[in-house]
Amino acid sequence: MKSAQTNYLRFWYWLEYLYVVVLVATLTQGPVNKIWEGSSQIDSRVIEITKFATYLLVQAPAAFLLTRRGISKKQLTGPVGVLLGFVGWMLLSTLWATSSSNTMFEAVTLAMTCFAGLYVATSFTLVQQLSLFFVAMQPGLFFSWFAVRQNWSSSIQIEDGNWVGIYFNRNSLAPTAALGLLCAAALVWIVLIRRPKQWLAFTAVLVALLMFDGLMLLRSGSSTSVGAILVFGTVWAFWTIVRWLKRRMNISPRQMLRSVYTGFLVSLIFVTTLVFYFQQRLLNLVGKKIDFNGREVLWRYSWDGFTDRPIIGWGWMSAWRTQGFFKKYEFWWSLTNNYWSHSAMMDVLLGGGVIGATLLVVVIVWSGAQQLERVYTQTAGQWTFAATWFVIAASTQESFIIGNHFLWLLLVASMTGVKDDTSIGLD
Repeated sequence: MKSAQTNYLRFWYWLEYLYVVVLVATLTQGPVNKIWEGSSQIDSRVIEITKFATYLLVQAPAAFLLTRRGISKKQLTGPVGVLLGFVGWMLLSTLWATSSSNTMFEAVTLAMTCFAGLYVATSFTLVQQLSLFFVAMQPGLFFSWFAVRQNWSSSIQIEDGNWVGIYFNRNSLAPTAALGLLCAAALVWIVLIRRPKQWLAFTAVLVALLMFDGLMLLRSGSSTSVGAILVFGTVWAFWTIVRWLKRRMNISPRQMLRSVYTGFLVSLIFVTTLVFYFQQRLLNLVGKKIDFNGREVLWRYSWDGFTDRPIIGWGWMSAWRTQGFFKKYEFWWSLTNNYWSHSAMMDVLLGGGVIGATLLVVVIVWSGAQQLERVYTQTAGQWTFAATWFVIAASTQESFIIGNHFLWLLLVASMTGVKDDTSIGLD
């Protein structure tokens, strides 16, 4: 009887693991876009609704399981409560949004993916999360490689030969490959430290897939994801050194919080800001041409729009769909197909103003402070901060803090934390 119950529980564990893989793989967006590619050429408006329904259907079980399992009172009175406040503020912005129908749509998806990220964070341990994220990245990458090999339409950018696979854009393929690579590297780190049975076989498989993901990243030609990986590596190295020093020096928790963590935040914010403001100028040195689609121009428009409505913003993802946003250059209203700022920082400022941006900053800073001990005591605890700042760095160049996107789910999960390693699971 006990054996049957154990097998029953094991079955449901693995069924849930499979669900999370499908969930995260779907939120890479490439598979969904590819499925509906042909139909969208017939009626794009209907297909946008169909895509929305697809994402909603896939994320609904996560929201249900999160509701059933609940969020602790401690979490609700901490960073998670502020995170929900940030999402709630963006939902509330529908009331004054200049494009309220679009704001409602985008805010609902932002909230739904936030719930999915909270579900992943509260339901799975670090090793489980790394394993599930890693496995979820591989189908889209494999089919992208297959698409390139079979010369599928739009699998390669004609103008520069960069691979896009089933993702239609190199900056959509690259983050998928980057996360797969980083998860594989973190798992190799854990395997080499813990040395489980057949660890050599595990390592060989992980390294092989890491190289495959790295190949897909390089062939995408995306500088955004490479830069974000460099930030990830810098953060990982920093906390690895801190962990080493902590074992050899008497560094109190108060010193860790006031000195080490504060210094870490100041340094990362400074570096991220420099990258944000000067990357486009650096690209100019190697011959990159700036036009209306260039990030520098989009950011200038976004900043001007923010200064027009600095406190409460235009409504979440509303400004770029508003003719008045373009001011003296209203002729671009009928010409541009840009509906975001190519920077989540600017999107947050435009959509929620100073209030929305402050809520998000509080979440990032407070969540890190709460997870500080786990970062330097748990095996591969460096992942918590490294993954958070990987998404933040990438989001300075692209609009990745948005509903139905796996990087927003990853950011929420990494800021929220992980289930204790003592629970039953893959590790």
